[in-house]
Amino acid sequence: MNVLITRQINQSKKFSSLLNDKNIENIIFPTIYIKNISLTKKNLKDIHIADFIIFTSQNAVSSIKKDLANIDLSNKKIAAIGKSTQEYLDDLKVKVDIVPKEDFTSEALLKEIKKNNIINNTVLIIKGIGGRNFLHEEISKNNFVLDDLNVYKRCLPENYSNNSNFSLKEISHICITSVEILNNFSKIMNDIEQDITKNIIFTCGNKRIAEEVIKIYKNNKVVISKNPSNKEMLKALLS
Repeated sequence: MNVLITRQINQSKKFSSLLNDKNIENIIFPTIYIKNISLTKKNLKDIHIADFIIFTSQNAVSSIKKDLANIDLSNKKIAAIGKSTQEYLDDLKVKVDIVPKEDFTSEALLKEIKKNNIINNTVLIIKGIGGRNFLHEEISKNNFVLDDLNVYKRCLPENYSNNSNFSLKEISHICITSVEILNNFSKIMNDIEQDITKNIIFTCGNKRIAEEVIKIYKNNKVVISKNPSNKEMLKALLS
């Protein structure tokens, strides 16, 4: 087994270390770069007036962690889309009230929010530019939702062609943990003229990602992880 890891560089390194511990060969090839966006006075005001704050990814936390370290969130309800996002918040001593148990998607998070009867709240969703509007649209049916707070931008890594010193013929598995990563990966492979052979298996972070992979790579086997966490992605690789 030789695994191609396509996540943002810091997240890729963590997963690579986990694979190395299992003696699984792997190559780090980030297909996404996260560019942080500085908070404005309006952003800080929105954080202050919100009753309920939702963090939709690890990057939504890490991009503003210095700001969060100086903001008192103890009087607010906090939701995280998954365990990794919760761990990032735990490191900042931010108590998370709502997090899905397994399926780390917007749909699963919405179910948990409904279970907690979140209504008539002032809600702030912290996310990246271009993310889905699903949560905003659904939660606004029973709450006042402020303008989404976009704290990062997903970009193609610079000089990615210089880092592609590998052949896909050497790769047995490709890990895809978001639709944005998939789209960037597909573009990069076209740019560097590397073909996806039929024997490559795509390991996907959830069902929605897998469905998008199948649209592009119809001839390849797809394995679906319970969620995009390193632990579950490893289980899916070994299944």
